[in-house]
Amino acid sequence: AVVSTQSTGEPDEDIREYFEEKPAKSKRTKRTKKKEEEEEEEPAEGKPAEAECSDVVFKKCKEMMRPVRKTLRMLENPKDDADTEEQLRQTKSHLLTIGQQIEKNCEGKSEEWVKEWTENLWVFVSQFTPIGSKQLKKLYNKAVRQSSESQTKTSKKRKR
Repeated sequence: AVVSTQSTGEPDEDIREYFEEKPAKSKRTKRTKKKEEEEEEEPAEGKPAEAECSDVVFKKCKEMMRPVRKTLRMLENPKDDADTEEQLRQTKSHLLTIGQQIEKNCEGKSEEWVKEWTENLWVFVSQFTPIGSKQLKKLYNKAVRQSSESQTKTSKKRKR
């Protein structure tokens, strides 16, 4: 599903900055025994709390997000040959797919569970991109609103 741009015809500036800066690769790293021992010895100062999940949470998130793992990989490695506008559309599409999977995992759960695991899952997704979990969730919510607005406009045109 392709998500439309804002009503002015200009793509989201939030995501545009991401592609124009050509950010570093994702935050995701392979864990090794040595690295885990180093992390235990010295606390990470200045590192945001959302930077990484615990191993148990990471494994649970990995299992919950397995149906969209290809989408996560595409989010992690956008096509370099596509222009900025195409990358924006692809990123929004990927965020919609990933966000829908997160919502699907939360169906039928308690409000407390949903709040905790929604946060954990967005932190997990942020491991595949330099964009933080809160910003990803914000971009997803914006993409959902824009998608529903464009569907509403399309259905009104069909009724005429």
